[in-house]
Parts: sequence; C-alpha cells; structure tokens
Amino acid sequence: MEKQDDLTLMKARSYRSVLKAGFQLYTGNFRRLFKASWQMACIYALSCGALGAMVSIKLPEITVSILHQITVLQAISIELLRQYFINILEILGLTLLAIATLSLASASILNKLKEHKDTGTITLPPHWFSASPRLMGRTLKGVFLTLLVLLIPLLIFIGLLATADALSPQFTLRHLTTVLGAMLICTLLVLLFALPLAHVLMKYLMEAPCNYWNTLFNNYGRGLRHWGFLFLVFFVSLLLVEIMTLVITLPANILSFANQQAQQGVLIGDPLGMPSYILPLTFVTFALCSFIQFYVSQVTLTHNYYIYGSIETNEYEKDTLH
Repeated sequence: MEKQDDLTLMKARSYRSVLKAGFQLYTGNFRRLFKASWQMACIYALSCGALGAMVSIKLPEITVSILHQITVLQAISIELLRQYFINILEILGLTLLAIATLSLASASILNKLKEHKDTGTITLPPHWFSASPRLMGRTLKGVFLTLLVLLIPLLIFIGLLATADALSPQFTLRHLTTVLGAMLICTLLVLLFALPLAHVLMKYLMEAPCNYWNTLFNNYGRGLRHWGFLFLVFFVSLLLVEIMTLVITLPANILSFANQQAQQGVLIGDPLGMPSYILPLTFVTFALCSFIQFYVSQVTLTHNYYIYGSIETNEYEKDTLH
C-alpha cells in the first residue's frame, strides 16, 4: 500500500490521480466503510426490491389487462384505470423512497470520508450504528435540492410546450419530430451542465453547516471552470460502475425480461407460464442485486470526494497567486 500522504484530500491532482486515489481509499478501507453503512444499505436494497417487483411484475400485469380489454371489449373499465394510476403512484413513491434511502446509505460513507478529511484516517466504527443523523439529514436535503435544480429547466421546457399547445391546438403533434429533437437537446444540455453540481453537493456536505443555495451560487462557477476535469473523472468512473452493474443486476434483468415476455404471450392467448412465487422471487433478487450494486457504485462517491479536494486546492492556489 502506498503512503497515506498519497491519499491526502487537499492536493491538486490530475484526473488519473483522482481515479487512482479514489480506488485506493475505497478498497483499502472497504471493511470500515461497509461496517459503517450496511444497515442503511439493507434498507435501500429492500426499497429497490419493492420497486423492482412493482415495475417487473405488477405494472406489466395491469398493462396487459388494459390492452386485453381494448383488444377484446373495445373499452376500458374505470376500476382497471384506477388500479393503473394507483400503481403508477406507488412506483413514483417507491422511486422517491429508493432515492432517499440511497442518500441516507451514502451519508454513512460520507461520515467516514469527513473523518478522513479531518484526521487523514478512517477508523472502524465502534458501534453497530455510528452514522451522523445530522449529516444524513443534510445529505437527504442536498440530494433532493440538487434534483430540483435539474428538474427546473425540464419543467420550463414542458411549460413552454403546454403554452404552445394552448395557443395552437395540437402544436406538439404537428411538430412532433422537432419537439422530440428539442427535448433531446434540452436533456443533454441539462446533463452536461449538471456536472458542476456534483462539486457543489460535495462542498455542501463536507464543509461547516451552510445554506445550500449560497453554496450553489458561490461554487457552481468553480465547478464550471473545471468542467473538463469533472467530465473525465465521472466518465471513467461511471463507465466502470455501469459495466459492473450490468453484470451484478443480470439475474434481476433476466427475471424482469422473462415476466414481460410471459405477459405479452397472455395477449395472444398463451398461458402465463410463471411460477406462483415469482413475486417474492423477484423482490429478493432485486434486493440482493441492489445491495451489491450499492457498494460497487460508492467508488464514484470517493472519486467525487477527491474531485472536491483537487478543485478546492486549485482554486486556493489561484487565489493566493493573485
């Protein structure tokens, strides 16, 4: 193992150095990080299990029932529509729950990263639950406010489309290709300009209690100046994480695909052909895959941790020289 000085946070680094330091810190302290976060990771996995079962089993069932009624009866019952919208609301609620539990589980690891920032080391948690409730609350708040910032331009775009449709009926249908192209461009721009928000969020969580919006307005420009650096680190980090995720979640994806194919067969008169225990099996499979995937994805958190340290050091050195 390399010297601990090589893992110091406040140090100007290249993107390769950030990737290397993040991997070293995460793998070298995995047992400590795991012990600090496994409880919340289990809750996150359970919420993903429920979401996966709902999306893979319940939603296709009700969708096939609606399509069957349209095909055979040329109508849809009110009760079926009501059940469909209830399922959509349940999926939305479970999605928000999964995001919230992911934020809380990540906060347990962030708590140990703050310890590393202050002391240069990560110690083994003395208790079965040693996460900081205050940091968990700040992480939850920071994540949802960041998502809100990302949603604002998309909501504005949807509002403009609604206004255009109100002024000119069927505007969207008459210019569908243009609208879809504009939506794609808008989404890409939002994703590209979202990169500096990763630095803003990490600064908000790592430093003394401060207002999120002040942190955003004062530090988004800093992140924007280092956009290329952020892009390179996250591109490599997320690419590796996504490749591992595809392997880890393969059993869940196979179950989901098999159920969707079985439901499509029902429309042409085939028997369902799925075992009676498919729902609990899907829940357990998604939960186990999500638990493992959580710990694979957290290496991106340590990379963002070193991005924060490198940007702060570069900005400090630039301000000092001037």
